[in-house]
Amino acid sequence: MEFTFQVPTEIIVGQACIRKNAEKFSQFGKKALVVKSGSAEKNGSLADVLHVLGEQGIEARVLDSVPPNPTPEDVQALCGYAPEFTFVVAVGGGSAIDAAKGVAILAVNDVEPAAMYDRSYPNKPLPIIAVPTTCGTGSEVTAVSVLTVGDSKQSFSSPHVLPKVAFLDADYLRTLPMRVLLDTALDALSHSAEAYLLVDSWSNDMIAEQAFRNFAKYKDAMLRREFSDEDRALMLYTATLGGIAIYVGGTSAVHTMGYPITVLKDIPHGRACVLTLGEYIEFAYDAKKEKIDTMCALLGVDGVGGFKELLKSLIGETVTYTREEIWELVEIAAEPAIKKRNAKPITREDIFEIYCAALCREQ
Repeated sequence: MEFTFQVPTEIIVGQACIRKNAEKFSQFGKKALVVKSGSAEKNGSLADVLHVLGEQGIEARVLDSVPPNPTPEDVQALCGYAPEFTFVVAVGGGSAIDAAKGVAILAVNDVEPAAMYDRSYPNKPLPIIAVPTTCGTGSEVTAVSVLTVGDSKQSFSSPHVLPKVAFLDADYLRTLPMRVLLDTALDALSHSAEAYLLVDSWSNDMIAEQAFRNFAKYKDAMLRREFSDEDRALMLYTATLGGIAIYVGGTSAVHTMGYPITVLKDIPHGRACVLTLGEYIEFAYDAKKEKIDTMCALLGVDGVGGFKELLKSLIGETVTYTREEIWELVEIAAEPAIKKRNAKPITREDIFEIYCAALCREQ
């Protein structure tokens, strides 16, 4: 067994953790760029961040809200070249945190957005503090940013965009619309399941298996669509575990197959991933039987069939596509999905069959 495990982000968990740890911000300088989602005003996260920045004598420039599924050009439009700033605070869901990683690069490098992908920028990106306000992304503990490029999504990775500090306060989840809460929680489950099957290491197994145990504790709340404060806190914590899992193990074809569903069909990212997750797990069963059996047991479901039924119940009603529409998805997703590390080798035909089994209206 050979693997590397490193998660250098400082993770601070608890109610009012930002205000209780205001001094953490001052170690990164006196001029902050604040990258936020549109909901940051409503849930109180932006107010808390601005309060502590002011308390610490830090000048803050609050950028426009990040659009859903931002492009590299959207990231550049948020700020552009601003080398006088010393750090970035990301407040929001995955789109905001991923965009903040791009802002951290472009603020101190007078380059085109494409430079984020080939890492041809001379200056080290600004340090990032992340405040996740959904329970799915895990971007607060990864070195990856995923942005919309054309008909799909494309990621760039640099250890320099790994957030230095992540503040996890589940109070910010209180105002999340029910569907967003469910979809982001499903994204966290997909992260843990995909990474669990990709890497065999005590570290990733420990993290993913704990995420499955946690999910089992709040899955009934998800089915009821009723959540306690304890449920939300555990969901936020589990999302960060999922982020650590993919930081170590990566994602599989499931995520790649989900990208064109999100971009072309306007299906939220988390739901787009789990639409095919059950079929992918069934596809991989012969190669990863022991792990998949363990995952299902920890989730409290009856094998792969029970796992698929659970996902179906949590997803709710969804759209279906013709075989022609599915081939369009295959054309976009196949090449990057095949190149991904997967639980077992996957072909274009496998991808088509997984899509069809999950989404086709012409069985």
